[in-house]
Amino acid sequence: MQTMKNEQTASILINGEWHKTENLTPSFNPATKEVIGHFSEATINHTEAAINNASQAYLKWSKFTAVQRAQVLKNIATILSERKNTLAELITKEMGKPLHEALGEVEVAIQTAIYFSGEGKRAMGEVIPSMIQGRHIHTVRTSTGVVGCITPWNYPISLAAYKIFSAFIAGNTVVWKPSPEVNCTATQFTSYMVESGLPPGILNLVTSSSPNIGEYIVSHKDVPLLTFTGSTNIGIKIAQEAAKQLKRVTLELGGINAAIVMKDADIELAVSQIIASGYGTSGQRCTATRRVFIHASIKDLFLQKLIQETSKLRIGNGLKDSTQIGPIINETSLKQIDCAVQKAIEEGARLVIGGHILMEDAGYYYAPTILDEIETTFEIAQEEVFGPVLSIITFENYEQVITWNNDTKYGLSTAVFTNDLSIAMQAQNDLSTGLVYINAGTANAELGVPFGGLKMSGNGQREVSHHMLDFMTEWKSVYISYGG
Repeated sequence: MQTMKNEQTASILINGEWHKTENLTPSFNPATKEVIGHFSEATINHTEAAINNASQAYLKWSKFTAVQRAQVLKNIATILSERKNTLAELITKEMGKPLHEALGEVEVAIQTAIYFSGEGKRAMGEVIPSMIQGRHIHTVRTSTGVVGCITPWNYPISLAAYKIFSAFIAGNTVVWKPSPEVNCTATQFTSYMVESGLPPGILNLVTSSSPNIGEYIVSHKDVPLLTFTGSTNIGIKIAQEAAKQLKRVTLELGGINAAIVMKDADIELAVSQIIASGYGTSGQRCTATRRVFIHASIKDLFLQKLIQETSKLRIGNGLKDSTQIGPIINETSLKQIDCAVQKAIEEGARLVIGGHILMEDAGYYYAPTILDEIETTFEIAQEEVFGPVLSIITFENYEQVITWNNDTKYGLSTAVFTNDLSIAMQAQNDLSTGLVYINAGTANAELGVPFGGLKMSGNGQREVSHHMLDFMTEWKSVYISYGG
């Protein structure tokens, strides 16, 4: 085991004070298997203290005006802008994505802080005409309390930013439990927020590799709001536990997203967008393209171009300028991807390109893979594979492909490539996914647009936009009687 110079140390933040425990766990660079740092293992006592302090801080923070809370977010945006390169480099070292992707992620966090700083002024209510003379009725939004925030490793700061910054502007406080794969990044991100002047107790960070810590946050009586991004299986467990106390929950879960390439599509555009959405972040994102439905009349030409462009991709350490595809997060995930590919081949899929582990001794890499002759009943066409794998399914007509696309338990994102306006307009109504793209890949979400999936891809809440305030705040109806 090698250790990198300038090793990072991740600590626990409670009420504005950093705590380092004797029990430390290493964090690895998936590109090299080197140790990049260690993080403190929070205990139940740490977590209880974090929740208690967040509850106390809420009493003051909720009384700040929207303008005051907005200024804190603007200060965070300024600090992140100044530290952008340092934070992006740490993201790449700890979870592997190419540096240009990491820089983009930090920029998203910056823009998210700016965006939500403005939403406080727009958290408006309504005036409702009363049926009774001498009565005025209006509604107002009020803050709720402590938000338990549990986030994944694939977007270690942007996904956290969506949740944390919307909580802040709403007047809530946060206890954040990041994925153990990115605790060093989470600590660095938190330190910048503290540096910006964030009052103590508004954000509390508990780092741990134990699921017990997340479970404790989920079940705690003083955490009325829970927001989680991760696997569908874990999301279901969180929802079940939260239901015991009628807690409000946002769940952003898995997807087996499809790109539908109609016979009149711009093939070069479709190929470039599918490459980006399918292989970006090494396919390790919930909106990645998994299935590619190709009209039979253009399949040969399309597949030829897709293979050609896939073979050009440069794979390696994300810190290298030439790298387009980085490593898989860890050995467990690497093996899961390979098992899914081999299972598909056993079921009858034809391996076109890739399908194997790369540079196994240097890091956790998987070759960008294309599987052809996939049937919709194959496991790989029904279950999420979190890696750079595209499954090709051939279709004959519009009705058939819509049926196949919708015939999964997931409903996150679908892309349709066509120059036929009638198909584009009809598809947006017929597709059972929360995100629909016409002539763009499945992973093209923008800040300010509601983000979320249908069916087992989420629980109906929407993030990344002002709609998150519907979760982060409570509605209060006020009746004022005046006169005789």
